[in-house]
Amino acid sequence: MSSDSVIDRMENNEWSFCALWTRRVKVSRCAEVLINRLLGDDYFFNRADISSCSDPAESAQQVARIFWREGLECYVYDLAGNLPEKNLLLADKMHVLTGEAVSDVSEADTIISKVDRSSLATWVHVFCESFSVPEWSAEVERIMSSNMAKLDLLLAYKDQSPAGCAAIFNHNGATGLYCLGTIAQMRRRGTAEGILKSAMSTSKTGPLFLQTLESEGLLPLYLKAGFRIAYTKKILKVPKGRSR
Repeated sequence: MSSDSVIDRMENNEWSFCALWTRRVKVSRCAEVLINRLLGDDYFFNRADISSCSDPAESAQQVARIFWREGLECYVYDLAGNLPEKNLLLADKMHVLTGEAVSDVSEADTIISKVDRSSLATWVHVFCESFSVPEWSAEVERIMSSNMAKLDLLLAYKDQSPAGCAAIFNHNGATGLYCLGTIAQMRRRGTAEGILKSAMSTSKTGPLFLQTLESEGLLPLYLKAGFRIAYTKKILKVPKGRSR
């Protein structure tokens, strides 16, 4: 990727963040895989990049075999629109949004704190509760513990109780906001909005960016918070038993 393009910097930031959670496998000169069996079929973290391949249909089969051997589905992301949809299935769409800093970072009674080693277990608990993945707990704690120096982990509190979480990743001239989640009983109380405003005010490399899946239905929340769509990409699934 060219570092001269804002989109390329955001794409590189996203890929590098996901690589913190997974094993990175170079399949060929043009194809690469991020995979962690312990994260199941989560297609944000477990994914393949074949965007630079001259024969994407063949490359899709190559990367898919790595996932299938692990008992996982294989997903690839298509930003340029050059992947053969006749050989792939549309699983979802991802909107990548950017937001400028805001002057008012308060949000009702939401208190945002930065996580250190003593509060890491709380962050992990809130993340796993927010995304309904309690089975990930040990793996998420391992990943976060190993990468705390590379991330700013945020915890949101409501009435002194942990309510939400997020991770800020500054890399390659871009600042990405990831893992934004709210515990179910704390939703619709301004928790996510408080995290967003706090994160937007502390971005170190220009506008903050984040991703939202179309299937989540959260796009209106981010638009209301001051974000705008920078670009959209398709998430495609490689179906088993289908050849070129």
